[in-house]
Amino acid sequence: LTEQGLVSVSEGCPKLQSVLYFCRQMSNAALVTIARNRPNMTRFRLCIIEPRCPDYLTLEPLDTGFGAIVQQCKDLQRLSLSGLLTDRVFEYIGTYAKKLEMLSVAFAGDSDLGLHHVLSGCDSLRKLEIRDCPFGDKALLANAAKLETMRS
Repeated sequence: LTEQGLVSVSEGCPKLQSVLYFCRQMSNAALVTIARNRPNMTRFRLCIIEPRCPDYLTLEPLDTGFGAIVQQCKDLQRLSLSGLLTDRVFEYIGTYAKKLEMLSVAFAGDSDLGLHHVLSGCDSLRKLEIRDCPFGDKALLANAAKLETMRS
């Protein structure tokens, strides 16, 4: 299934609530379209094979696309992020993903500030998986008590 195929599935499957998609590339435009087409999404897991891969069309971070996912999908409970992502996407997650229970992040973010946005904004967050991210202990320790599970 190509990126365009995933967009087509999001257009043609109104009951689609869960996506697990492995790919080599992704664009912000595709993520924005998927978010607009499926605001009822509760699980969105995108795994780009190459770490820190930007939007392949613009070479920009995928912050805008994942920002659209968390803004449009109000009932999102599970989110897996990958690709080139800055602290801005974590600000979007902390601001909009109020029902998020599980977050998985790999090779993403700039600093502790990104993690701070998530941990202080996502009151429903119970499980956090972090792999190869620049987050330090300060933000984690300040909010670790509310998590049931954390993997690093």
